[in-house]
Amino acid sequence: MPVLCIVASVVLQAAVYGHVSGRLDSAGSLALSCAGFGAAALVFNAVLLVRGARRGPGAPAAPRARGLLVLMNVVTAVTFLSFYASLTWIPSALATGVETAIGPAVLALLGLTRFARRVPWRGWAAAAVLVLLGVGCGVRFTGSHGLSGDAAVRGLTLVLVAGAGAAVLALISAELGRRGVDPVHVTAHRFHLTYLCGAGLLVVTGGTDGAWTTDLTGTLVTGLLAVTLPLFLLQAGLQRTDPMVSMVLLTTLPGATYLAETAFHGSFDPGALALICALIAVAVGYARVGGGEPEAAPAAAPGGDRAGARAPAPRA
Repeated sequence: MPVLCIVASVVLQAAVYGHVSGRLDSAGSLALSCAGFGAAALVFNAVLLVRGARRGPGAPAAPRARGLLVLMNVVTAVTFLSFYASLTWIPSALATGVETAIGPAVLALLGLTRFARRVPWRGWAAAAVLVLLGVGCGVRFTGSHGLSGDAAVRGLTLVLVAGAGAAVLALISAELGRRGVDPVHVTAHRFHLTYLCGAGLLVVTGGTDGAWTTDLTGTLVTGLLAVTLPLFLLQAGLQRTDPMVSMVLLTTLPGATYLAETAFHGSFDPGALALICALIAVAVGYARVGGGEPEAAPAAAPGGDRAGARAPAPRA
């Protein structure tokens, strides 16, 4: 079931972004993301309020994870802003392909430290192949034009930061799942810094005068479908799935988006399709045999918040 949540998130994001492809400029895409992040905070905080009212004052308190949620706000904002800043220098398809492709490799490297579980040889092999296929897809989608010089170096550096951040978010999510924190609670509180920073970036770059302002309702609805709902499904899946499996499955997002774009707009590239099929085959194959659910958390001390006491995902 958790893996199905991740797959559903990928499919929903791909379908919506494939449908709106070509209709949004960079400011519109940024506004769409900010609308989705802000809506997530509003919708899921409202859900928490309704739940609290139904349970009454005698209901048991939720597991404490304030430190992890603060860390998650920071890492989410850094990941988001690094990705959008990279689009100044490299094409978005390449940025997305590289960001998702390096996630498994980052987790494999973190497995050599105390911050994550060691990755088996299958994980290293899958990570290496997925990096090659992901970067290959990105280059195939965009071509190699403009991918040299200082601009490309700056853009790719920021994408690497975003990809590393995404891997760390998978580890934090798994730890929140081990502590029994409700994904509704996490989704309600993890995006505050992100939508504030995103809105600030939109103002600074002059994006508030973009074409998206003429259809605010459409932007909000699309944001709910493309960001709010799939990110909740993703959060629910990440908290109950091995981080390596999660990141491997997420490498299919750029290819799935390209397939959705092809279905909606009619373009077709046999070479790109072959790369995407190979990437999906590797990702699904590893997800079937390469990992399982995160281990259960040890009991916390009464009234304690272990967020600052140890690393998000200790080595097994």
